[in-house]
Amino acid sequence: MSDFDYDLAFSRNNGITSTQEQERLKHATVAIAGMGGVGGDYLITLARAGIGNFKISDFDEFEVGNFNRQYGATISSVGKPKMTVMRDLALDINPDSQIETYPDGINESNIDAFLEGADVFIDAVEFFEIQTHRMIINACRERNIPAIFGVPLGFGVGMLVYTANGMSFDDYFDIDYSASLEHQVLKMSLGCAPAGFHLKYVDPDSVDLSQRKAPSIASGCKLATGMVITQAILAILHPEELKPIPHYTCYDARLNKLKKGTLWMGNRNPVQKLKFGVAKRLLGL
Repeated sequence: MSDFDYDLAFSRNNGITSTQEQERLKHATVAIAGMGGVGGDYLITLARAGIGNFKISDFDEFEVGNFNRQYGATISSVGKPKMTVMRDLALDINPDSQIETYPDGINESNIDAFLEGADVFIDAVEFFEIQTHRMIINACRERNIPAIFGVPLGFGVGMLVYTANGMSFDDYFDIDYSASLEHQVLKMSLGCAPAGFHLKYVDPDSVDLSQRKAPSIASGCKLATGMVITQAILAILHPEELKPIPHYTCYDARLNKLKKGTLWMGNRNPVQKLKFGVAKRLLGL
């Protein structure tokens, strides 16, 4: 087998990235929390973009129930740590890359080490772990590290970008942390996808917030990957192009509908409050 050649491996990026920009990607560091539904795909797509350094975390193992959407879920990976499987796949693309691993997930004890030296953070934490999302995003804001968050919803995705110049996590989502987890998750969902395109065809009976269950399909996850990774690359090469919250982007490939705009006041927006009340009734909360 021939020796690995970085310039040859990623030469087809040329023309979309310049030689100087590709060099910046080679030396950039991306932190990704979560290697499941979208996180593993994020890692592989960034590896193929030529990112040279990663910090990744996950404490879960692959299981058959992951097969419909998760990049690393195969018969041969069942029972194996997601983080280890995805690390090895990324190294098989770029054996020169440096990948730092956090097998216990991200928490207050390791957040400093996880974000140290990171150029951008990508949030792929299990959606229902709201306090973890909040902790990492707040830490990124304190360190002036841009963070990208994409949520697959049916055949579409809702995407948010966090920077120190945008709204804070709490100001945007307006979550009452004394409320039930179902209420917290619903608030976060509405903030991630103000357009709500997926509600036109997703069966509400398939959603059980109390059991941390919601439907997901591979094409929605792939769409999230394309959108999120593009923003991550921009964060490294063209940070001035980022549009942080309260700006949002929603796209649904089934309906071929795109909505992007600014959600003034975040979830405190009167229309969002109305949506929250309607959604609670639909879900029987």
